[in-house]
Amino acid sequence: MKIALFQMDIAWLDFRANLNKIRNAVEDAEAQGSRILVLPEMALSGFCMEREFAAKELGSPELLELASMTRGKHILVFAGAAIKNGGKYTNECLVLRNGEILTSYAKMNLFPVTNEQDHYEPGNRLLTVEYEGYRFTPLICFDTRFIGPFTQAAAEGTDAFIIIASWPDVRAQQWKILLSARAMDTQSFVLGVNRIGSGGGMGFSGDCMVVGPSGKPMFEYSSNEKLIVTEVDFGYARKLRETFPAIAKQHQNQPKVRLEKLSIRG
Repeated sequence: MKIALFQMDIAWLDFRANLNKIRNAVEDAEAQGSRILVLPEMALSGFCMEREFAAKELGSPELLELASMTRGKHILVFAGAAIKNGGKYTNECLVLRNGEILTSYAKMNLFPVTNEQDHYEPGNRLLTVEYEGYRFTPLICFDTRFIGPFTQAAAEGTDAFIIIASWPDVRAQQWKILLSARAMDTQSFVLGVNRIGSGGGMGFSGDCMVVGPSGKPMFEYSSNEKLIVTEVDFGYARKLRETFPAIAKQHQNQPKVRLEKLSIRG
């Protein structure tokens, strides 16, 4: 399957600039035959703790425009956004296709260094999306440090984890190590999409990666803003698990959270 990862330099709280960039990325990814496009964490605003400015309601013009970009396209988009729902604010990964927000995952493990827990509420369930015969589980940035959700989703048959992030450049090496570790832990592919540039007083190194289920990076890109298109054989994860079934044992004594499943047809 051909996939696209957008290593995006997010303009701080500039929704118009970011929507324009995303629109170009959707068009470019579609033109190159990509079936999936992944955008970073809080791609519309930057990783901003000023939730009153960063967060948008699902029916807002900004999110309606974002969804409309996928109308008539043959592509599934995973996009980070701060969401307002009544008096509740969450950091989410939206799943978009054919003009709609189909579902979303809310970040469960909030980043204590920026006191994210004082501004956003944590999610309480995992999400697995079945698409074109494969299962994808989105997680967000700091979630990567916690193995439990990974092994739970892998035990349920996830083929690939989609990690969207605003991971600071001062810990870039940890990002790379954790992505490889989670792939190896779960015998799954890991698609890591981190932003680049700077915002909110932090710098970001990008380092978008595709890691194979053995833990070996298949593709890594740093440097600058870029739409990265590559081909991945997601079926290889299943073949590896059949020949070396290590996941079930890992998961036996792990605490569990609710896992929601969505199957996308057509």
